[in-house]
Amino acid sequence: MSIKSKFGLCALLVSLSLNAFAETAPGSRSIGKQVGDDSIDLRKEIKSKPVVASELVDVTANRSAIDTNSLANRFDQYFYIYDADVELISDIDGDGFHHAFNVIFDVDVDYDAATLYAKLYLSREGGPWIQYTTSDLFEILEDNASDAYEVTTELIEGYPAGYYAVLVEVYSLNHIGMVASEILDYHYLGKDIMLEDLSRDDVYTYGEVTVTSTYGTGSFTALIWLLLVQVVIAARGILTLNPRKTIIKRKDIPVLRSFLKTNNPT
Repeated sequence: MSIKSKFGLCALLVSLSLNAFAETAPGSRSIGKQVGDDSIDLRKEIKSKPVVASELVDVTANRSAIDTNSLANRFDQYFYIYDADVELISDIDGDGFHHAFNVIFDVDVDYDAATLYAKLYLSREGGPWIQYTTSDLFEILEDNASDAYEVTTELIEGYPAGYYAVLVEVYSLNHIGMVASEILDYHYLGKDIMLEDLSRDDVYTYGEVTVTSTYGTGSFTALIWLLLVQVVIAARGILTLNPRKTIIKRKDIPVLRSFLKTNNPT
């Protein structure tokens, strides 16, 4: 093989590798608000959000890489996540795996108020943690229940179907490093978090018949329609090949006229 051919082959392999990575690179879009804010509809607003690349993160690493000289660290406040939940909100193909979900968490502090933000991660069946969003700043006041925060997320690509866990990390503007965290999984929630990205949560349409990838009502209905179409086509073929009824009717006419002439007294 010539040098030119080898170079061309290497370029092709690199191109295919880059395309494969681009197709599987995790991407999502998220938007958040405090629960008490009725002016924002997260499920509508998320459609206008751009897709962002998710980041593979080692959650055991030191995340205190903040300019500590710019922080007035408070040691008189204790933070904790009082309650949290995950709501699955969109499953197009009806297979039980959702591409959109809502994470709600209520952070409390034992004294005074605080300005916080959160980092959210996903892990598939014990795999590495992937940071999929960082929230906006939000305020909390002691153990007030109305200052809970919710984040709606739509997974776009790079998230295979599976059982996931959500990690919520909370940070304060007046503290160095993380102030609270919680892993939301089956052990915490008492339910599975079944997710997949939008590219896998899809419905395929052929003509006027919609076929889904499940064995539920949608697939059964589509199968019935397909069978009915085949029956109609077969019936039309049989009628076209067997025109004997038309011939019999045509022969009936002269026989009837002859009978009337023979029995007419005039």
